[in-house]
Amino acid sequence: MAPLARTGGRRHQLTCTICKHGRVSTALRGLEVLEALAGMRQPAPLRAVAERVGLSESQAFRILQELERAGYLEHLGRSGYRLASRSVALATLIGPRPALLRAVYPVITRLAHNTGEAVVLHLRSGAARVLVLGVPAPTGPTLDPAGVPGERSPLVAGASGRIILAFLPAAELAAMDLAGITPDQLQAIRDRGHEISHGENHPGISGVSVPLLAYSGNEQPTVLGSITVAGPTSRFELSRVLTPLLGACRDLAPRLASILGPDPGAVVQALDL
Repeated sequence: MAPLARTGGRRHQLTCTICKHGRVSTALRGLEVLEALAGMRQPAPLRAVAERVGLSESQAFRILQELERAGYLEHLGRSGYRLASRSVALATLIGPRPALLRAVYPVITRLAHNTGEAVVLHLRSGAARVLVLGVPAPTGPTLDPAGVPGERSPLVAGASGRIILAFLPAAELAAMDLAGITPDQLQAIRDRGHEISHGENHPGISGVSVPLLAYSGNEQPTVLGSITVAGPTSRFELSRVLTPLLGACRDLAPRLASILGPDPGAVVQALDL
């Protein structure tokens, strides 16, 4: 009986090895699909993704379905697939995020300390803004600004998005759905240099947002994102928080531009932060 037992053990070990290799192959295919999608215009249809990675549509569909269930992708019906917040969070961890956080964290935490309110940093990615860092108010987490790393929100919603919209070139704005926001409204925001929100995202919470602008010669500045200071409406005073907020943006924008390269807006969008 001993030889049979040993043979059975070898067969079991071989079977386990094949299973492990199968799982690894599937995992690698998933990474290939993510990598391909990241380099495509999004949302990308199923057929285009399948062709890019050399899979049949049925094989690609199964992998895309698993990635969607895990939160790495979003399925937008007939429009196709795009990267979701979990992919964004992963990209920021293994991409420019470490250097970026080292640059922004001291500025953001100092601003929270100086204003006594929560501070949130968003970067622009296409027609959306992506939450990169949130620091709660020193007096307590009246508002938890952290959310989900890589959380994506449309630019048309909230002060932190509208302030980015206001500084985008007219050609880019013309290609976007502005959800009823008019050019006159954007001009007014641009003239003020800041945008205010009262209870839009959190009842009883007010916030003010200013843009992170990167300058290159005499060209129109590139808007990288925005910083927002937010707190309870009952104690929120624009005059108290606006000056330190503007100072933080002036301090931080050049640092971000140096990390993201000579064309920071394009890099942010390409990385889909």
